[in-house]
Amino acid sequence: MLQGIETQFLVEKAVRSIESGIDDGAVEYIRAIARQLDISHHHLHRTFAIAVGEPPGAYRRRVSMHAAALRLQWSREPIGRIGYAVGYASQAAFTRVFDRFFGILPGRYRAAYGRERTAVAPIKHAQFVQVDDGMPLLLLATRYRGYSEDIDGFWDDFLMRFGDVIARYSDPLQRVGLIYNDWRADPDGLVRYDCCVVVNRVDAVDMREAPDGLHLILSREREYAGYRFPAQSYDRRQSYVDVGDSLFYRRSMAVTEDPAIELYDTAGNGETTLLYAVE
Repeated sequence: MLQGIETQFLVEKAVRSIESGIDDGAVEYIRAIARQLDISHHHLHRTFAIAVGEPPGAYRRRVSMHAAALRLQWSREPIGRIGYAVGYASQAAFTRVFDRFFGILPGRYRAAYGRERTAVAPIKHAQFVQVDDGMPLLLLATRYRGYSEDIDGFWDDFLMRFGDVIARYSDPLQRVGLIYNDWRADPDGLVRYDCCVVVNRVDAVDMREAPDGLHLILSREREYAGYRFPAQSYDRRQSYVDVGDSLFYRRSMAVTEDPAIELYDTAGNGETTLLYAVE
């Protein structure tokens, strides 16, 4: 019988497959895990729900709605194309699910978040940053889910639990945060967040198996843009909105549903760079 830690690890793999767009296959993957490990699908389904807060189908729907909300807010893609991109064959089907999830039609959601370009003020006391080479990062990560105000506490927990382990793989320590959704676009106001460190000692890590409680992930090779904030100017909740608005309305860059990246300064001066994958 599979032990608890191993079960949680495999549930996390299913979570990440859903988030990477392997939608229906991810739910089937959970069934395959249950068969392979000789445990009931019901047991693993229940374990997923306990670990994540909802069953796989509901979680898949939440992920797709988060992605659609970002595209509606910070792109000019037609609604039907957005619906197709997140897994719905018709605009009508997408609209029904979106309305059921958010309590508002997609067009009205876009209008509610829409702003005039002149109403978006320039970001002060921050430096524009653009990365064209894809910025692939090999990361050791663990997942948290909670309110955006809890993120500093996530980091305290992460460093306390894994500090000795991650020091073997990231020296000097380079912290990276991945923000998977806009908490304003979640009915419960929750954010999915990864606390990560960059693996800069690749020779020390087994690429086939991460240390217990951690996952190896590779950031997607996309074009990124954002701003570098001095310590006293970075307010995560406000900066998340300001950077997205500035990229879309002032620089005509469409923001994708890939996670936003927080790069924490390694030189000790407290700077934080917030980057979005853009098109």
